[in-house]
Amino acid sequence: MKKLIYTIFIATAATLAPLHAEFRTWTNSEGVAIQGEFVKAEGDDVTLRLRNGKLTTFPQSKLTQGDQDVIKASKEEPAQASADAKPVVDPKRKAKWLTKMDKAQEEAKETGLPILVLFTGTSWCPYCIKLEKQVFSESAFKTFANKNLVLLILDFGPGGASKNKKDKELSKEYGVSGFPTYFLTNAAGDKLGKGGYQDGIDPKKFAEWVNRSAPKK
Repeated sequence: MKKLIYTIFIATAATLAPLHAEFRTWTNSEGVAIQGEFVKAEGDDVTLRLRNGKLTTFPQSKLTQGDQDVIKASKEEPAQASADAKPVVDPKRKAKWLTKMDKAQEEAKETGLPILVLFTGTSWCPYCIKLEKQVFSESAFKTFANKNLVLLILDFGPGGASKNKKDKELSKEYGVSGFPTYFLTNAAGDKLGKGGYQDGIDPKKFAEWVNRSAPKK
């Protein structure tokens, strides 16, 4: 009987994401002990991650009362931690100019960063070209964007012409009447700020505008 219970105790399950609990010694009602990290509990089943990386799932009822109390507390604490958790920006992140709103929104949700939506005409618009030269091409802006922005560029032809239907729809939705025009939005599409080319604009002034429009919490 002991052998059967022990076999159940170390049965390996499919790979699951850990909750980063600490490794501890778990003991079943027959006195068999193993080292494991709590992963999750569903119904009467508990899943642990062993030190070799494998997962094992077995009935909670086979554990001592003390271990069952630990599981109960572990189920309650991660739930609150998950609710309070905020996206974390990778310190090695390199912001890249995206061209599709849905991709920008996905990245905004993952990082918790606002989206810079730039309506521009890089091939014909003099002020768009100046804005690119004075701000977006500068290393100071790129460094700032890496930590603070999701970048979305929507490039239009002369007079606002575009073969991209979605870009045209966004231009109407945002009420764009000239180029360049840029907005700061969140992942849900709420507009936080609006701007355009200004004499003397540079990465520092642009960063100040971003911070005013979407202050960090």
